[in-house]
Amino acid sequence: MSIPSPTPFALSEAALRPSRRAQRGMTVLEIMIVLAIIGFMSYLGYSGFRLLTGAALSEDTSDLALVLRRAQLLAVESGVPTRVVIDLDKHAYWVEACTGDPSLSRAKEEEKVDAESAAEALADARQRLATMPGGQLQAASPEDEARMAAALAGKKVGGRICGPLGSGPAADELGPVLSGDAVGRELRRALDVDRGVKFREVWVQHLEQSVSTGQVSVAFFPLGWAEKAIIELGGGDAVETVLVHGLTGRVEVRGEALRDPDDHMLRDAKGERAEER
Repeated sequence: MSIPSPTPFALSEAALRPSRRAQRGMTVLEIMIVLAIIGFMSYLGYSGFRLLTGAALSEDTSDLALVLRRAQLLAVESGVPTRVVIDLDKHAYWVEACTGDPSLSRAKEEEKVDAESAAEALADARQRLATMPGGQLQAASPEDEARMAAALAGKKVGGRICGPLGSGPAADELGPVLSGDAVGRELRRALDVDRGVKFREVWVQHLEQSVSTGQVSVAFFPLGWAEKAIIELGGGDAVETVLVHGLTGRVEVRGEALRDPDDHMLRDAKGERAEER
């Protein structure tokens, strides 16, 4: 008698029974290997982000230093005071030209002047001067006329008015301005906040305390000198600093934060440290 062969679909009881290894799950060694792989991938991602942020910080710091140097050169070339305005909330900055009294006065906070409305007020005051009867408020020189117009406009006589290049008083004083940038970018820039670069803190001579919010400006003058300033930028754990030297207007970049900002701000032309700014 022949024995029938099993069908191809027939499975033994041993085959249906799960192995002890499958029932046991992952071993401690396997879990440690998985955790090590996850940790290594996280480290690579963090290191890559730090490298990208560090590169962006260096690029933005160099950009800021170039714009500061260009502002100083513009002041020397044109004979018109300039300043670089930094917006610490928007992490942007731009160059302005200033008319009127070039001197700086020390204050607790940055003086905010609306350049467009100030220019309109001065233009209206000049028109009023021109229509006055002869013998009244006659100006002996253009400078006297400007002072009279400022007084009529309700502005501080001799006070300075600053505005962005290419518009308002700045356009009248400087005309078209070349940025000096190799690719033709304007003298208005912003930090790469998408890669974590931001302004951290700024020290300038005309303010009593450092600034970390709002706007602040750094002034440059026609004879080549500038007000001393410290501009600190950060990206992740990295910090870079831009120094502006007063006597020469020199702009210096350092790849770290200053331990003692007063050591820069209180040094005079001879290198001696003063008691107060």
